Amino acid sequence: MTVVQRMRAKLGESMKARDAAQTQFLRYWIAQLTLGNGTEMPDSEAFKKMRGVLKEARSGQTTFTPQELELIQQWVPAALTREQVAAALAPVASQIKAAPKEGMAMGLAMKALGANLVESEDVKAVIAELRQ
Repeated sequence: MTVVQRMRAKLGESMKARDAAQTQFLRYWIAQLTLGNGTEMPDSEAFKKMRGVLKEARSGQTTFTPQELELIQQWVPAALTREQVAAALAPVASQIKAAPKEGMAMGLAMKALGANLVESEDVKAVIAELRQ
């Protein structure tokens, strides 16, 4: 079941419960995550979009209320911690150290992390530690 399908299921529940904030939130995000031709955005893209809003909120640039940001966090899977990133990059640490440029090291790291959700700041910090 995709995130949009789960949101649609929750929408019915929130409407029956007359939870206006949740209903408005779900309607907004269902619309945001549905493409113009009516198909649903893949979960990876949907989570990326929602995580972008959370990242903007951390920098202070958001129009979302704290309650809406809390609801977004409930839908987005947790990212790997810095320690988990370091453990995942341990097998390719020598390649990251040997990379001639920072961008190449980041590319190797992101490839090694694969589909795992990570914060780019955490990956950059682990790379900096490995390249010292």
